[in-house]
Amino acid sequence: MAASTDGGDLTRHPRPNVAIDVAVLTALPNRPADDEPGDLLVLVIEGVTEPGWVLPGRFLRKDQSVESCVEQSLDRKAGLRDIGKKPRLLRVFDDPKRDKRGWTLSIGHSVGLPHDVAASGNGRLARVDGNGKVPRSIRLLFDHDRIVEEAVADMRRRYEILPDPDGLLTGPFTMTDLRLVHEAVLGERLQRDSFKRRMVNSLRPVLKRDGSAVTRSDGGRPTPLFTHGDPEDSPQTRRRLRLPRLAT
Repeated sequence: MAASTDGGDLTRHPRPNVAIDVAVLTALPNRPADDEPGDLLVLVIEGVTEPGWVLPGRFLRKDQSVESCVEQSLDRKAGLRDIGKKPRLLRVFDDPKRDKRGWTLSIGHSVGLPHDVAASGNGRLARVDGNGKVPRSIRLLFDHDRIVEEAVADMRRRYEILPDPDGLLTGPFTMTDLRLVHEAVLGERLQRDSFKRRMVNSLRPVLKRDGSAVTRSDGGRPTPLFTHGDPEDSPQTRRRLRLPRLAT
């Protein structure tokens, strides 16, 4: 093999621009009596370079870490500061033609947020369908449609296994609250009893000082309240079966 003749001079090599793009996802559940499963939504903002919509993102600056750039993308572009969680790394999107302005890699991330938090951001929330696509009226620039699809697929895989792993629910919740959020994320109705059996051992019941269950009544029979458990302690972390769907 011939020895390198560039003397380790990295400036001799063409280098791409590096962008950070973040898919901010949330769920808007329907009411228990509704026949539809509710909506999974993604935050999009208006594009600057041409008409259309984009995910919150920005270019990586000199000597900047990826983590810092992700935080700035959410803060400066999405208007979301101190969200209290670290976005998930999806992968590098490296199609050389993904940005007609020049050779650009995108380090794609995703994060799930409660609906009120996501709705407080800049831009608008666009509905995501069962295939991870936004409506045709929302023209996503670059390859941001692919980032959304992969973020949605990643989120849905996790919501098949664990109860609300992204913390879309805040505060104590009922099993019905939890199921409705999962239905909105997955885009399908779920069997109630099977869902409860799958999830209940991964939750922490809210208890009174005497050890009895704290309940809530929404006009019917009082139902127990739960909070999120520790995913590491969950027996569901090794389960890969899909949650049973409600027959249509």
